[in-house]
Amino acid sequence: MNRGLKIVLSSVVWTGIVAYLVWAGGLGERKRATARVREMEITVRDSTEIGIIRPADVRRWITSAGLDPLDRHIDSVNLGAITEVVQAHDFVRKARTSVGLDGILTVALEQRRPLMRILTDNGYDLYYTTDGYIVPAGRRSAHYVPVVTGRFGLPFANGFSGQLGAGTEEAEKKSNENYIFLYKLINFVEYIEESEFWSAQVVQINVLPGAGPRSQPQVEIIPRVGDQVVLLGELDGYERKLAKLLTFYRKAMAKEGWDKWNYIDLRYDGQVVCSER
Repeated sequence: MNRGLKIVLSSVVWTGIVAYLVWAGGLGERKRATARVREMEITVRDSTEIGIIRPADVRRWITSAGLDPLDRHIDSVNLGAITEVVQAHDFVRKARTSVGLDGILTVALEQRRPLMRILTDNGYDLYYTTDGYIVPAGRRSAHYVPVVTGRFGLPFANGFSGQLGAGTEEAEKKSNENYIFLYKLINFVEYIEESEFWSAQVVQINVLPGAGPRSQPQVEIIPRVGDQVVLLGELDGYERKLAKLLTFYRKAMAKEGWDKWNYIDLRYDGQVVCSER
């Protein structure tokens, strides 16, 4: 094939490509000119594991804010405003909104994952999430997490929502007794949740007042298996205490049964003190 023929064929091909792009662009513009939102598709990530946010909730938030996009022209839909409304809800970690020429508006969001629920005698009812957020519980439900009960101080007002410790000086966090205990409690629950055995066994953590005015709160755990309460005492050294409890489970309870004792005290080094039922 001579060089001239190659040039002619190349020109024909490129002319065809340009013509197609112009036609396709015009088709897209014509389609966009008439495209209206016909469907809103809500995707909640990890919804099978975390039962907090439902697609129906997200639709309600958008509608209540006066941003219902259905049957509106796609160019008149304020995607940024919809994203802000969805992301303003405290259990939403991230949200993204988009709309296509097919008329489907998509809202995809990621939930915060609860680590524990704190339900105290003095009125606090909240979740602490794995990304460090405090979220009031309200009427929400969630997948299984350990519940912390009892009466103890917290370093923020009841009803607070936001990042734990935001705006607080590090010096205050290290000197404030409520911060000190809460961070110890978080570390303890994280340790439990990282263990296949303890995450299945511990269903409730109960906090008791300290023995004296300057002593730390005492902690009890309520196991799933066995009708007893286990007293750890102060949270310092909880790894050693849980290891001692596991040894006791394997050696004593395997022989005597799970229902012989109603109270197990792990506060003393080298000892497990039990009260019989």
